[in-house]
Amino acid sequence: MLDQVTFQHLQETTVKDILDRQHIEIKEKHLYLRTAIIEGIGMDKIIACSKELITSALAHFKSEELAMGAKPSRSFVQHRHFHAEMIEALEDIAGDLEQRRIHGAMELMKFFEGRLTFHLDVEDAALERELGI
Repeated sequence: MLDQVTFQHLQETTVKDILDRQHIEIKEKHLYLRTAIIEGIGMDKIIACSKELITSALAHFKSEELAMGAKPSRSFVQHRHFHAEMIEALEDIAGDLEQRRIHGAMELMKFFEGRLTFHLDVEDAALERELGI
């Protein structure tokens, strides 16, 4: 599905606005997951929140890849490497989330609070400067 997404259908929306909105969405989904775990509202809800957070993060990486692809004169090797590492980690977590359940959700929380938060707040800021947005 995301392979077919472009920014062209959002003529009045800038790439920066889209990426910023995705950052907010990812952080909100992280808070939903944290609340689900802390309040103990059930494994089904925790798994659902985990899957939503993973899906949002992967969609965000796809959006950034599209934005980087729109600037072929630039090399974004390091940022793409960041994405590859995080995608692999998220896919590993998602792959056995159902079986590991709470441990998988906690692993996702730990991943978000460490690596993904740093990426959204620091590495994406550097990418935006490189993209000139």
